[in-house]
Amino acid sequence: MRKWTLPGLLVVLLLLLAGCQTVAVPVPVESGGSTNNTGITILRAGTGDSGEGLTPHQTIIEQYEIANPDVLVQLEAIAGRDYYTRILTQIAADRAPDVMNIGDDAVPSFAERGAFVSLDACLAEIGFDTSVYLPGLLDPGMVNGELFFLPKDYSTLAVYYNKTIFDEAGVPYPEDGWTWDDLLSTAQALTQDTDNDGEPDIWGIQLPANWTTGFEYWVAAAGGSLISEDGTSYVGYMDSPEAIRAATFYRDLYNTYQVAPPPADFSAFGGGNSEFDNGQAAMRLFGRWPQSGMLQNPNIELGVVGTPADAQAANILFWGGFGISSTTDNLAAACDFLSYYAGPEAAEVWKDWALPAVTSVAEMPEVADDPFNAVWIDELNDLQPRAYTFTPYWNESADPALRTALETLLLDPEADVATVMETAAAEAQEALDELLNQ
Repeated sequence: MRKWTLPGLLVVLLLLLAGCQTVAVPVPVESGGSTNNTGITILRAGTGDSGEGLTPHQTIIEQYEIANPDVLVQLEAIAGRDYYTRILTQIAADRAPDVMNIGDDAVPSFAERGAFVSLDACLAEIGFDTSVYLPGLLDPGMVNGELFFLPKDYSTLAVYYNKTIFDEAGVPYPEDGWTWDDLLSTAQALTQDTDNDGEPDIWGIQLPANWTTGFEYWVAAAGGSLISEDGTSYVGYMDSPEAIRAATFYRDLYNTYQVAPPPADFSAFGGGNSEFDNGQAAMRLFGRWPQSGMLQNPNIELGVVGTPADAQAANILFWGGFGISSTTDNLAAACDFLSYYAGPEAAEVWKDWALPAVTSVAEMPEVADDPFNAVWIDELNDLQPRAYTFTPYWNESADPALRTALETLLLDPEADVATVMETAAAEAQEALDELLNQ
């Protein structure tokens, strides 16, 4: 049993005085998951969510505490970009929360550092059935065949479209099963110079510029991958014929066919464009995150359709998951709470805030009958693995090189695509080799 310092006692007193209601409090430096002398097990749950995003956490924790009166769960919210840094600092100091959520591309590096425990044994011991999840949602939480995280929330990619612009142009809405050729012909039909000044006033599609993760979809749809399955080679993959075809088509949508508005700001996420929100672009390729705002936008009568296919139907997954810190003092209690936090009962709460990960909840009428939800969830059937799943060094090695390549192709219509992609592959390979040999 860990000795409680004054800050730790104050946190417990605060929670007890609140009638065991869950509250988000500043992260204490000296507290840790343990059992105090009253027999109550104290667990800490860390999250990068903030504001209204804390509400489902609080609701789920309250429900768990009611069902488990001998457990008190302290929710610790760390907002902003310091979340991962704070986690690593806490782990190094043996003071990390017992259960934490992280994003998909951080999974390999955290697991490789031993920051989280494998869940296979503890979930088997309590009889938790991991087959409850929708297809593909366990994969991002696995490293070298071991399960480290259970799914919290996720998004696939899809194409938003503004029905108003389609109707005014007399163009049919895109439908499931469409192709890159269909995308191009639709975007061309919708791109309009309404004031005859030689520049489009309505664009066919808004694209995410130099967003490397989004570009993985295009490579996957062309039948390629940016990295070898053993995680050691970018050369031969990032510069493969499939990757070159994807880069060529993507570049041509901007420069040759001129159906996509030029990036407003390469330093801004997704190129900083706002044409779709302003009613000046008919389609937009992106994730589910801005959908709620679009539904409230008077410039948009919203529709959503899955991504178009090329050599194959393809999509990629954006994912957050819950895991157990390797510094926990009570693995059994943390595992039981985790199985609830990410399990079927909690999924009925999460469904009101994000797409549900549990199949039975996704099949509930209020979820399944929503035409937008159906698109995002159906796209799980076409998932292709993202490059970060093959290496913990994607962000340090490939992302900078690929980002530069995309910027070059979008800024310079005369750039040779094969040469640009070969250069990117060589630069990424050099950085990867150096990291692997450390």
